[in-house]
Amino acid sequence: MSTNQTQFLTFATEKEKNSSVSLKSLFAKYLYNWRVIVVTVIVMLAIAFAYTQLADPVYQVKATLLVNTPKDADKPAANQSVLDKIDLPKSTDAVENEIAKLKSAKLINQVIADLQLDVRYEKKDGLLYKELYATRPFRVLIVKRNAEADPKTKVFIQIKDHNSFVLKTDGVDKLQSFNDVLHTEWGTWKVIPASDVSSFVGKPVRVSLLDADKLTEYYQKNIDAALEDKLATAVNLSFNTNDKQKGKDIINQLIKVYHDDEIADKNKETQNTINFIDQRLASLTGELSGVEKSISDFKSSNRLTDITSDAKFELEKLQNNDSRLSEINVQLSVIDGIESFVNSPHTGDKAPAVIGINDPALVSSVEKLAQLQLQHDQLAATTPETNPDFEEINAQIRTTKAAIKDNVKNIKASLLNAQSKLRSQSSSSESSIASLPGQEQKFISIKRQQSIKENLYIYLLQKREEVSMSYATTVSNYKVLDAAHSLPSKWPNKKIIYLAAFLLGIMLPAGGIYLAQQFKGLILDPAEIENATEMPVFVEVAAAPAAGLARGGLVVEQLRNLRTRLFDLHSAGKKSNVTLITSSISGEGKSFIAGNIGNILANTGKKTVILELDLRRSAIKDIFKLSKKQVGISDYLRGNAELTKIIQPSGVNESLDIISSGSAVSNPTELLENGRLSELIAELEHSYTNIIIDSPPVHLVADAYVIARVSDVTLYVARQGVTPKSELTFIKTLLKENKLPNMQIVFNGVNVKKFGFGYEYDNSYYQTTSLPGELSA
Repeated sequence: MSTNQTQFLTFATEKEKNSSVSLKSLFAKYLYNWRVIVVTVIVMLAIAFAYTQLADPVYQVKATLLVNTPKDADKPAANQSVLDKIDLPKSTDAVENEIAKLKSAKLINQVIADLQLDVRYEKKDGLLYKELYATRPFRVLIVKRNAEADPKTKVFIQIKDHNSFVLKTDGVDKLQSFNDVLHTEWGTWKVIPASDVSSFVGKPVRVSLLDADKLTEYYQKNIDAALEDKLATAVNLSFNTNDKQKGKDIINQLIKVYHDDEIADKNKETQNTINFIDQRLASLTGELSGVEKSISDFKSSNRLTDITSDAKFELEKLQNNDSRLSEINVQLSVIDGIESFVNSPHTGDKAPAVIGINDPALVSSVEKLAQLQLQHDQLAATTPETNPDFEEINAQIRTTKAAIKDNVKNIKASLLNAQSKLRSQSSSSESSIASLPGQEQKFISIKRQQSIKENLYIYLLQKREEVSMSYATTVSNYKVLDAAHSLPSKWPNKKIIYLAAFLLGIMLPAGGIYLAQQFKGLILDPAEIENATEMPVFVEVAAAPAAGLARGGLVVEQLRNLRTRLFDLHSAGKKSNVTLITSSISGEGKSFIAGNIGNILANTGKKTVILELDLRRSAIKDIFKLSKKQVGISDYLRGNAELTKIIQPSGVNESLDIISSGSAVSNPTELLENGRLSELIAELEHSYTNIIIDSPPVHLVADAYVIARVSDVTLYVARQGVTPKSELTFIKTLLKENKLPNMQIVFNGVNVKKFGFGYEYDNSYYQTTSLPGELSA
């Protein structure tokens, strides 16, 4: 079988082997460091225990509101249309609008101002400061805040007695009295004592001003308002806090501010209607007085006491028509106002009066549009128009306006038709009156004007009373189902904390081990060599338990495997086999492989010699514990020693000899190039079957290239956890350019338990002691 075929089959076998690596091998590198993981788990659990003992409990404060839609709140069920009753999507939209209002910056700002949440009071408790809220001994009242004050500035207030305190700022202590006005970097403020101020005598309290805008943003994010059920209009308000009382106060105050704001909005709309009616009544009062005076003057000047029955009938008929025309004219005036309101690009807070309009759909739509415009303006005060929150509101505004325009068009057409008919009837009555005598005609005309204005005046008075009653009985659109209340502590959750600590205790060291291996950039997996070089690893050799010669067990069996495969690499029938052993850098175990493979080869009874040609850093003589004063190869290459003088027995195997490096030299490469090396190898081939050459690292010096000229096979040693990954490119180049003869890669120092890569053998299968005739270190 050819060498290429052998390599291919070997590579396929190795691939098969790597694909069947057990889970134990995958986690071996973590199991190898089990002590670190156990210690980390214990430390993390201890930290978790300390945290559960020291952490402030977190409570959820919750309240529930039942929000009614405007049509539900303002109209009795009997007056609601069928469409109003089944209009669930519109109701849900209305509730979503109320949720947005509850979390608006306007209301949150008001809550912060009412509860003075922008002033924080803290007392030192051990190494940390804890907030005082319900038990604060005094209250800081900011009369005028300095807009340029640094929010990080803190002051310490130490109470001296129930009348005075010491103010500590910037290392300066000043005695101050309660309720006195103070002028500092904060602005103008004063300290108002609480009833139990004496219990804090001598205890410093740290006071700090918080940024109101950031505080508003914080509460907007952390106060949750959501529908309890998609088909219901109940809204759950919740807030997580360390202080139950503070959480209750914030939620309750938010509900109160929401109520006050809603009532104010409704009263503003009602007041607009009253103002409109009052303006009309003031105008009618003057007109009515003028008409009554005209009637009195006419009767006096003409001595008129009564008119004929025909004139009276026609007059009454005309008055009824005029009264109905007045109502229609008022309604048309209101419709024109609504039409102007809808067509205006921005109407602000002012909605038109809807008096006299009996269409419930139009009234509801106008009110809804006014509320949407108000929400739009409130949002625009704190948010740019590009914010996605505007899209939904703008869409609802457009839809509502379109519905109002259609409604207004139909109602206006109906009113104009009725107005035309009434005017026709009035013209008929006027024609009948024209046939009466002159004085009666004039009197009827004046009387008619009086009747028109009286009816309109009475109509407006009635509407004003109705609106005034609604103003006095304005109710909110919501009902508190559950006031703010705290639920049991939701944090710290000991089970979750201990579980998280346990997992972190495992993951942190495991992640550290993984990252350390990745950042070191060392070769750990033989597959990395195979993928980079496109060539299978020739042999894996496990990490030896000690330096020197292997005694037995797994390493010896792997070296025997290397010996067997090495025979197949050398040409059949050749008298002597020359094997070069090198590596990329120092420390990869090439001398260990050279010494041990020489020993294993000698165990077959064939004469073997090891040449220590690493003239810079010799290691072979240390493995075999030979004298460092013995003449060696350097002396031979310089012509200072004969071959018989440099050969020395290994002392561990009768068939194994050693030629050490010899005396130190300053020009090893030139010495190897002088031609004596070829002579040395030629002479040794007469006496030895196996010649093993331990050369310097090929990537550090050029010596190995010179030695390669006299070699048949090269064993290139890479070591797990030592050889950098950057050397893979260099190794691939050597293979591609065939710079070293018949180069094969030996993966040395494999420790599956430590690194988790490589083939895991069952060590119990192999002997752990030397076999008869086997060499001992």
